[in-house]
Amino acid sequence: MLTIRTVVIVAHPDEETLGCGALLPRLTDLTIVHVTDGAPRAPHEARRRGFGHWAEYARARRRELESAATIAGVPAPSLKSLGLPDQTAALKLATLTRAVLGFIAGADLVLTHAFEGGHPDLDAVAFALAAACGRMRGRRPAVVEMPLYRREEPGDGAARLRLTPEERARKARMLAQFATQQEMLLAFGVRDEVYRVAPERDFTQPPDQARYARFDCAITGGRFAQLAREARGELGLDTARA
Repeated sequence: MLTIRTVVIVAHPDEETLGCGALLPRLTDLTIVHVTDGAPRAPHEARRRGFGHWAEYARARRRELESAATIAGVPAPSLKSLGLPDQTAALKLATLTRAVLGFIAGADLVLTHAFEGGHPDLDAVAFALAAACGRMRGRRPAVVEMPLYRREEPGDGAARLRLTPEERARKARMLAQFATQQEMLLAFGVRDEVYRVAPERDFTQPPDQARYARFDCAITGGRFAQLAREARGELGLDTARA
């Protein structure tokens, strides 16, 4: 059997299930990396979820993740976290890129977020993957996006994984483990999964119709583009545009 070393890199616990929950049981050499711990540091964020402190909220999200991963047959040691606070990944793009580079070295396939203006943490992960690949020498992994907010557009080369009834039921059980996120997850539902090869992106331009205003992170589409330009400079990437 051909073994493909796969790394799933997402911003928050639960997005591995939303993006590729049906695919996870098929992957044999798998590492899942979460960039944040899923817990914003603003005190009201933890309180509205029923927790007295962000650290309690983060631990709950980790337990939820491990329960969902168990259903998919993914052992806890395969679950890695960079531990950044939720809603801060865009502020650490260069650091995030360097960390991501360590995880994807030697990988065959990387599954990650699309750059789609849905959440600044997700777009930060998309930037970090593209920048890390830009810094690699020699063989690079194939990078496949899992769009969540803008699923398919004409001619974008997206492929749809149509879930069997068994896969749909298992994915529903996995999503049900994320008790703290049910309000958000209901908006997504148990859907077929969409994948596409990550195209070249210009992260130094604001994402179209960024939806960042709903988050308490004071990042706009324009601010994200500025942070991307600064990170590219720090990383020594060519910022010239034709």
